[in-house]
Amino acid sequence: MAEPSTTAALAVTSVGAITLLPGVDAATVLGAFAGAAVFVLNADEMSTPKKLAFLVLSMVAGCLAAPLAAALIAKALPTDTAVSHGVGALVASAVLVKILLALIRLAGNSDRLITIIRGNSQGGNK
Repeated sequence: MAEPSTTAALAVTSVGAITLLPGVDAATVLGAFAGAAVFVLNADEMSTPKKLAFLVLSMVAGCLAAPLAAALIAKALPTDTAVSHGVGALVASAVLVKILLALIRLAGNSDRLITIIRGNSQGGNK
């Protein structure tokens, strides 16, 4: 496998090249990359190939969810503030994969999932 600095340089070059494509919002791609990098750098328990796969998946999720995340952030702010899709992509790419992984783990424990859906915090049937 390549050195970490070589891999990082390749990733940054690839992201830079993607931003040059026509019709691609550079701020959204760069925000998604930054959020994906934050997610991957905080995932200590994963192997390097898994981290690279999650980096790509997180970037795609961030780019796709950027408008929704930006709108949700704008609604949460007290004033009528415009939020860039780049900011939405950053937040979405850092958070979405983590949420999806938690939901997958929760789905594996169906009893706990049903308990949460019903709103019964004790875990038993009443």
